[in-house]
Amino acid sequence: MLKDCMDKFYSIYDADKENYILDDYYLSEGTYLLVNENGDIEKEFKVNKKNNDKTYDYYDKFAEMDYLSKLIDMNKPIDPNKIIHSNNYLSFFIKKDNINTKLTEDVIDTYYDILLNPMKKYEKDKNKKIMYEEVEKSCGKVNKEKLQKNKVWIKEHIKSLIVEGNKEKNYLKIFFKADIEEYRRESKKYVIPNIYNSTQYNINISGTTYGLPNDNMGLNAKKPYLENKSRKNTLPYLISTEDVSKQKKFFDYLMNNANQGKNNVYISDDKIKCLSKDEFLEEDFNGYFLRIQKGKELEIHDFDNIVGMRFKIKNLKIQMIVPIDYKNVKPALKHDKIENLKELEANINAVLFNKFLSNNYFTKPKDIRLNDFRVKENLLIYREAFFTWFHKGNPSVIRESFGKLTMTLIKNSITNNNLIRAKEQYNLRCGVLEYFEGVKNMADILKGLADKLRKKINSENRDEISIEQDDEYYFAVGQAVSYLISLNKSSKKMHSLINPILNCKSNERLNGEIIRLFKKYSYAIKKDNKRFNNLGSMILGYIPEGKLNENLFVAGYLYSNLIYEKNKKNEAEGGKDNE
Repeated sequence: MLKDCMDKFYSIYDADKENYILDDYYLSEGTYLLVNENGDIEKEFKVNKKNNDKTYDYYDKFAEMDYLSKLIDMNKPIDPNKIIHSNNYLSFFIKKDNINTKLTEDVIDTYYDILLNPMKKYEKDKNKKIMYEEVEKSCGKVNKEKLQKNKVWIKEHIKSLIVEGNKEKNYLKIFFKADIEEYRRESKKYVIPNIYNSTQYNINISGTTYGLPNDNMGLNAKKPYLENKSRKNTLPYLISTEDVSKQKKFFDYLMNNANQGKNNVYISDDKIKCLSKDEFLEEDFNGYFLRIQKGKELEIHDFDNIVGMRFKIKNLKIQMIVPIDYKNVKPALKHDKIENLKELEANINAVLFNKFLSNNYFTKPKDIRLNDFRVKENLLIYREAFFTWFHKGNPSVIRESFGKLTMTLIKNSITNNNLIRAKEQYNLRCGVLEYFEGVKNMADILKGLADKLRKKINSENRDEISIEQDDEYYFAVGQAVSYLISLNKSSKKMHSLINPILNCKSNERLNGEIIRLFKKYSYAIKKDNKRFNNLGSMILGYIPEGKLNENLFVAGYLYSNLIYEKNKKNEAEGGKDNE
């Protein structure tokens, strides 16, 4: 798939120029200097977190020279001391804090001496020596006069460019004015011999060199598990010099976006989109997805083939299934049509995960500052599934788990006495499950159950009313538990009262907990409380046949309590509101 991505990149990319890479190239923090032929500093540009102005008139020029002068990685320097980080005599990169501490004349001399006589660097590596000789034939030998001139300038000026006591740890990057083609030629002399992981793996087939690429691949004696032991040639894969040069440019492009925090990469036949964690692919998509990360090198953490991703959503509506009084609370849930994945993610992020999901898909667990253990636990379990849904268009994993996940979080909100949040979570749960499963409209189901129960608890003849089915029973149990717990006047925490009931796994256990609550709060219930008496007698007189239905039990608990419902005379039988 990596080759497919690279081929698509090159179907868009102009192979003769770096424009496609440089269009989004951002300079790293540091000071950039351009020295002209007379030895004067012609341009100076300082880049920091607050100033990375791409409209600066010489930004693009600095960006191109910077791109052509940087090292492939720190294990492949020109300077064996790894103090100077540029790759040719036209540039000089060094960290500012090393100028007055580690940079000596000997270091400078060694750097330029290697550039003047590259065979000194490659004489012990036959393959690199051959590769350098080939590239030197096409690019020409180094300009000794210019090299010596630049070397003298560095020795005379480098110490004065930084104020004594400077503690900045970013770069000083010096460029000597020259035609950009000269930069390209000198860059090529460095890149070609160093482009492979190690030339010890190179082989020649019919006059073409093949080797192990350096990008996103490491192989040495300490990593034998990366070899393919079942083949005669155990290397993971080999590519030609032409292809490895193309792959390098592809990885350069990816690294540039990773440097900007654009870690989600979408590659289709006609375009490439690199998005940050705050951005969303607001279109339908077929192609490849890469999750990249900046490290010592460009790292690919995830790779997937996306087929049929649809940004817009049809037939998903969040209804006020459980009524919510927002009198003193700002809504977190949008009770309306959800029209696309971005809206859905925003609602799930806010209502289920306290706004910790969308920014923490890939955060290390120890760095997620979420105090609610149960929410954090479920975030860590399901975040990959949600990312696959929202950012790859595949809901299959979360479809299987959504019911279990949301019920766990609803119970957690109830336990923490956050009933508004629990009701929003329940309404969101019902909307998404209906979208996934095409189940019956829960709003109609609950309204029907509430209407039935309302009529029965207001009946004057208790002997003529009864619960007729399991669904009605569990909804009624939820109503009864909600009412009884509302009578609690002690300082006892909510979780100690509700947890034993929410954790029931069988009807027998649930029935025992209900009786315990009846006995516990019987003193607070008036003998002539018709509604509760009717409700209690119906619950105790019914034996459910099926499995415990926690969905309807929780719905009954969260639904507006019918015992407290005002009658036509604007009176409430229960004595106080449970909201």
